[in-house]
Amino acid sequence: MNVKAVVFDLDGTLIDSKKDIAMAANKTLSELGLHTLPEDTIASFIGYGGELFIKRCIGEKNIDKFEEAFKKFKENYSELCIIHTSLFPGVEEVLEFLKKRKINIALATNKMISLSKKILKHLEVEKYFSIMLGPEDVTNRKPHPEIIEILLQNLNVRPEETLYVGDSEIDVFCGKSAGVYTCAVTYGIGDIKSIIAADPDFIITDLTKLIILLS
Repeated sequence: MNVKAVVFDLDGTLIDSKKDIAMAANKTLSELGLHTLPEDTIASFIGYGGELFIKRCIGEKNIDKFEEAFKKFKENYSELCIIHTSLFPGVEEVLEFLKKRKINIALATNKMISLSKKILKHLEVEKYFSIMLGPEDVTNRKPHPEIIEILLQNLNVRPEETLYVGDSEIDVFCGKSAGVYTCAVTYGIGDIKSIIAADPDFIITDLTKLIILLS
């Protein structure tokens, strides 16, 4: 591979955000008089964007509460998103490696981009990214390839010069549809069986293995 750009997913790939998301979701459920959920159950709903996440949290029988729940969740998560959230091991090392190699670093996430930037700024790694895109920037969310296609245009790189790194089948499908190389990490939120079934080009257990892959 002659990689000129590496695109990262956020939740479950660069950051461990499960606890803060679960706290905000359960605070929202409590405020609506609904039963709270285990952290792992809430984590399994992450990946397809905030609207679907909230719909899964409240359940089909409470769908009439969606608008209120979504509004409350955005308020709650904005307050709680940097309480426990941290970088996964090796993230700074990998970002520094890519910077030294003059490889473009980009972000493609289904998380609201305003919150993504807030978190990355708090964790002091926002400076590494050439461009960051979220659901506000596209018509079609991942796994649709639109977000990758826009990034490629902005970075002026070809699909065959790009590697997309994520933690779920959503990311693999998105990358494959965009024609870029795909790399899945196994330490995130995604289900390993689903990741394997999606057939990424690479699977790594530790983000620092990217350094070996790209050296």
